[in-house]
This record gives sequence, C-alpha cells and structure tokens, in this order.
Amino acid sequence: MKNAFKTTAFILLVLSTLTACKKKTDTPLDFTIDEQNLTECPQGASCSFMYADNAAMSGDNLILTKGQYRIFWVRSQGDGRTYWLYMQAPMQGERFSLTDEDVKAGKVKYVSYCPACFGIEFKALKGTVKGARVAKTNASPEKWLIEATVGIGAAGATEPASTIAIKQYYFSATE
Repeated sequence: MKNAFKTTAFILLVLSTLTACKKKTDTPLDFTIDEQNLTECPQGASCSFMYADNAAMSGDNLILTKGQYRIFWVRSQGDGRTYWLYMQAPMQGERFSLTDEDVKAGKVKYVSYCPACFGIEFKALKGTVKGARVAKTNASPEKWLIEATVGIGAAGATEPASTIAIKQYYFSATE
C-alpha cells in the first residue's frame, strides 16, 4: 500500500513538473510585417525615419545617450508643428515587439513642439510596435521595417485623443 502511494505521488509530481515546464509554442516574435502600403509623410510636411544602435533615451525632452538599446524614431515637421516618436527596442535579435505594457512603461515616447497647442503636454498612452530587420544587400544599407500604432493623449489622461499609425523603413542615423 505504501509503495502504491509513493509510486502514484511520484508520477503526479513528474507529470506536474513536465506540464509546468512546457515551453510556450506561441511566441510574440513570430510575426510578419507586410511591406505594402507604407505610411507616407503628410502633404506639406517633411519626415525622417531613423535608428541608433547602442543608445538609450534620457529625460522628458529625450536626449539620446549611449546605452544597451536600439532606439527608433520618426520626426515629422509641417504646418507649424513638429513631433518625434521614439521607440526603445532590445539590441539583440532580428525582430522585436512592444506591447501596451511597454508603452505604459515608457519604452515609447512622444515629444512635440507646437506653439499653438497652448502648453498642453502630450505623451504616448498605449499601443503596439513591431519591428523586423530587413536583410542587407550589396546595393542597400541595413534597414528595419517598423509597424506602430500608438495612442497619444494629454499627460494624465487615461484614453488617447489621437492615434499615430506608422509603417515605414528606418535607416541607421550613423551611416
């Protein structure tokens, strides 16, 4: 009777350990980004899509410093308004994904300069960002394809007032 109990307990322990250690098959980095329908710069504006390796974001007005991340940013200037959207991704890997929680944790930042905005500070409130390195060829420099949808709202707000949607190639700022 004692041996049957020990055997049953051992089998249950092994089964529970195996199911607890089972690897997830649905990985968040298993995605593709369609290269069609890239975002165009608004008419009358100028845009740049850049990234920097081994960088970090510092301060509210975002000064890029040396760090352990890859920082992507878009700059859009036109109609008396300029904005920057910065995205902090890990340096390792060929792909990355940022979630709502990452945006709320400050890995995506929005900075704007708008004289007619009456001093209202806007920030990234929620969203998602996916990125994939595009294979380098002899004729083209290294680039990344980024797809982002980020909700922007006034500091202290819980819901975004507008959304920035971007799907574009980003090029190294140092090449």
